[in-house]
Amino acid sequence: MPLKCALALCALLVVADTAACNLSTGVTPFAKGAGVQAVEDAGLKPPVLELVSLTRGVDGRASCDASGLLTLRVEWPRGTDYKIRDLGFEFRVVGDDALAIFPPAPVVAPVEGKRSEFVFLWRDGPPAQQARIDLVVEVRAVTADNRRGPPAQLRIAAAPGG
Repeated sequence: MPLKCALALCALLVVADTAACNLSTGVTPFAKGAGVQAVEDAGLKPPVLELVSLTRGVDGRASCDASGLLTLRVEWPRGTDYKIRDLGFEFRVVGDDALAIFPPAPVVAPVEGKRSEFVFLWRDGPPAQQARIDLVVEVRAVTADNRRGPPAQLRIAAAPGG
């Protein structure tokens, strides 16, 4: 009986290792008014975007090895009535969104001054299963009362295994 329990425990450990990656990225949902219809607001400015890093999945046995990590820096421009701490940001791929890297609703990330770094995690697969990444991401600020600013765009490209 103890041998069967030990084997069952080992099997559970192997299954847990192959489960989805639970890496915390610090990106959380933005709390905005429920049921409030989105309104375009020219008083908001487009954010300034920067690609910080893009890491593709690798071969390996750990649960996060096949995950891709994308880090984008969002800087809030001066001269608006809002602080970056009061805003959420909506990330959307222009065109085909086959990778589904970005969440469907506005999100926030830790703030440092007028900047936030957003880390996104997705199932990328090992290099042999990866496709080239070539997409344009559109990012816009969203207020708690669902006013949406104009978008900024950033092109992101990477070869498999890159």
